[in-house]
Amino acid sequence: MTSPLTPEEPTPWPLHQTGGDEEQAKQMVKEVIRWYNARLTEARDRGLDAETFDGLRAGRDQAVDDLDRLEDADEDETVQIAVAYAARLKELTGS
Repeated sequence: MTSPLTPEEPTPWPLHQTGGDEEQAKQMVKEVIRWYNARLTEARDRGLDAETFDGLRAGRDQAVDDLDRLEDADEDETVQIAVAYAARLKELTGS
């Protein structure tokens, strides 16, 4: 049986890697942007109504703004964005 590490003992792996949260958040937001871009292309090709197209564009534009916001976000805001976009992606894809 092993005992928990004491403060004097180094951990065998980093508990938190710098930039990991930011990269994960960026990936989530980019996935949402890709989803919106695909739906916008479909909407344009199928000639869907302006209201649907505008709603898709507004969702995509918000995601682009949030991706830009990640550049200056602190750790808490970064995690909030990542969680929000993971939930949004799940909602959009139905998985």
